[in-house]
Amino acid sequence: MNYEDVLDDFGSVIEKDLKRQLDLAVNAAREYHPFMAEVYEAMSEFVLREGRRLASSSTLIVYRGYSGGIDDGIIRACSGVELYRHSILVHDDIVDVEDLRRGGETLHRIFGSSFGERFGAGTALFAGNILYALGLQAVLESGFESDEIAKVARLFASEFRDVNESQILDQLFEHKEPSAAEWDVMASKRASSLFRASLLAGAILARAPEEDIEKLAQAGEHIGYAFDIQDDIIDTFATKEQYGRDPCGDISKRKKPLHIVLALERDRSLAALLGRGPAGINVEEIQGLIRDSGALEAAKSISREHAMKAEMLILQTGMSDDAKDFFVSFIRYVGESLDWYK
Repeated sequence: MNYEDVLDDFGSVIEKDLKRQLDLAVNAAREYHPFMAEVYEAMSEFVLREGRRLASSSTLIVYRGYSGGIDDGIIRACSGVELYRHSILVHDDIVDVEDLRRGGETLHRIFGSSFGERFGAGTALFAGNILYALGLQAVLESGFESDEIAKVARLFASEFRDVNESQILDQLFEHKEPSAAEWDVMASKRASSLFRASLLAGAILARAPEEDIEKLAQAGEHIGYAFDIQDDIIDTFATKEQYGRDPCGDISKRKKPLHIVLALERDRSLAALLGRGPAGINVEEIQGLIRDSGALEAAKSISREHAMKAEMLILQTGMSDDAKDFFVSFIRYVGESLDWYK
């Protein structure tokens, strides 16, 4: 069974619990105020949109990899991880002024359709905060021992702070040219934060050995780096037919993915192209400069290095072979998919 089939199976189990929890939240909100029921219904639809539950399934796979089984408690905790993840996505969509997320409108667009952009952004901001609170509540109600729950709660708080810090730097880089070292610092708390939280939550609740928890923390960071670089390359080089949206979307917002940072260090003519602003973006010209400078291959190489380190760390843990096989399969997919974009 490949990693996608595993995600589909585990994701469907988590989604059932997610729906139950969100239905309860909608009903409670309806007793408070009719509009709050609308807000919670929109949040529920947003969270339950079709998609693979990579973060929460990773938590479940790590837990089973140490405990040997699955129970209601870990399913509830995984719902918490998924709610935590979506709180971050809601905030990302506001900052990046995204219109769509997984085939549907973003929350700030949904809420802004009636009372304007300010109301939409504000309501979505608060909705994202609510999703974080619901995620934490799910962990608190999972039935694990109090010391394990406290560790996961501290993990959520630490990683949530980290990902917000990285997003501030990501915004800053829209207005300056970061060095590759600065980009590395920023990325250490971006996708890496989510992967660390996902892996460690499962390990903590399964009472994995401390040496394995340290290895999983490092593996999560390396997976995050590899995934971040791959995702940014897809945004720049994938066609609309492949990805569902126009290429160079992030670059048009003046974002600085690693391949842009490396290209700017190699070829200053790219700076002039980026300086034209969103309306002046020439996709093919920018893609050509990135390729010709060697920055695309350099970024791919860095992604693959992180993937290799992550795989080695996963294989050194005491997780079951099935759990190791899942993560190795996913990590290799991230590395191999880089060859699709030239």
